[in-house]
Amino acid sequence: MTSFSDTLYAETTAVARQRPAPSSRTERLWPIRHSWIPAIVGVCDVFLIITTAVLTGTLYSYIQGTDGDLARHAMTAIVIVAIFVPTLHNRGLYNPAALVNWRSQARNILVLWMITFFIFAGLAFALRVGRDFSQGSVLLFGVAGLMAILLHRALCRIIIEPALEVGALRGRRSILLYMHESLSGDDIIHNFTRDLVRSGHEIVHFFHLRTDIPKKQFIDEVIKFVRDSDIEEIFFAADVLRWSEFSHIAQDLSVIPLPLTLLPDECTATLFQRPAQQFGRTVGVEYNRAPLSLGERFIKRLLDIVCSVGAIVALLPIFIIAALAIKLDSPGPVLFMQTRHGFNGNRFKILKFRSMTVLEDGATIQQAVRGDNRVTRIGAWLRKTSIDEIPQFFNVLKGDMSVVGPRPHPLALDNYYVDLISKYAFRHHVKPGITGWAQVHGYRGETRTVRSMKERLDHDIWYVDNWSLLLDVQIILRTAVEVVRGRNAY
Repeated sequence: MTSFSDTLYAETTAVARQRPAPSSRTERLWPIRHSWIPAIVGVCDVFLIITTAVLTGTLYSYIQGTDGDLARHAMTAIVIVAIFVPTLHNRGLYNPAALVNWRSQARNILVLWMITFFIFAGLAFALRVGRDFSQGSVLLFGVAGLMAILLHRALCRIIIEPALEVGALRGRRSILLYMHESLSGDDIIHNFTRDLVRSGHEIVHFFHLRTDIPKKQFIDEVIKFVRDSDIEEIFFAADVLRWSEFSHIAQDLSVIPLPLTLLPDECTATLFQRPAQQFGRTVGVEYNRAPLSLGERFIKRLLDIVCSVGAIVALLPIFIIAALAIKLDSPGPVLFMQTRHGFNGNRFKILKFRSMTVLEDGATIQQAVRGDNRVTRIGAWLRKTSIDEIPQFFNVLKGDMSVVGPRPHPLALDNYYVDLISKYAFRHHVKPGITGWAQVHGYRGETRTVRSMKERLDHDIWYVDNWSLLLDVQIILRTAVEVVRGRNAY
């Protein structure tokens, strides 16, 4: 089997220093650097937002037969830019790798654009200048601006993605040192190289430290090459079993005034992504995130109270209609209560509109499946529209649940999966929710296999590890879309 290094490069020295084979790649290099892309796209966003605001304002004034105030429209755009563009930057959405992820870009832009306009409306109200802005022109600008930004992102993906794939963007000239020996090691190096090129690095040389090569000769070759070239960064891919060697080599390479970055393998890399803290001279890596702090719990609880009270008041007519429909459709109670695990494994009774002819709450529970004959006629509609879940806003108001969090499972399912899936109980580090990160990604309804539950659990754990107020707001907005789609609701 031909290895990665044999395919792309030919050995030229005793330490396997390798030079790129001649190709047309350099002929296709763009005249701009990889690092310039975020600034270019950001400037285009600013131009699009201001231009759209002025054009839509002028169009709306023409339709209304009034004189357009271009300065006011431009001021609106500047306020939107001051909120929207820095938010995208802080979330890393101008990174070239993020720009080619269309689904993530569209989802984040939609949510952040709406939040930006909510903030704009709040500022206008607080400063008592709302009357100075035409609601119609602002609404038209909001819709047209969103479409312009989304079209801009689609164009960015069309242009940037092929350039990233072939390494056409000029990046930081770098070298890669590696100590992997096996064929799987070649695959690892291939993946590292691909990701580095896509992230704005041009790997101009490889140095392979084999077990039969003297380390001093290896270090001397690397130092000589770097000093005779215009290298900007050094990457070192080391097998975890040879990290003791890496530390000594890294110390010897410290004479070179360049950044040296360790590339751990996939399994070890997860530890580097976890927060770390110092205990004297000992370093501890946080494997499980601690429960939310007092301040974070206060913010989340405040959001829960506002959302649950608002939902109960707004949905009161639906509560009444659903209750009457359930009572007329089949015998039994209007509400169905079932024991679930909440925060820290504490038990509580979850409230739902009864949608089935059975009221299971025991050691064994049969999950609802598509076409389940236990579902009543009105129950099928309640489940399809997710109206059967709205009594849980009372659970939220009581404090047993949160609006957003991992969906609580029946005790029977918890007892079944806790021994089959590692870290299953980690989902109880936060309050369970009416909706969650897994649900907005389509993981709702029946879980037929351990694998499907594992995929749902991965999303729940990601939510626990990455909680933020903005994430909760994003999930709430996306849940509205999921309810309309009715995906996996039966």
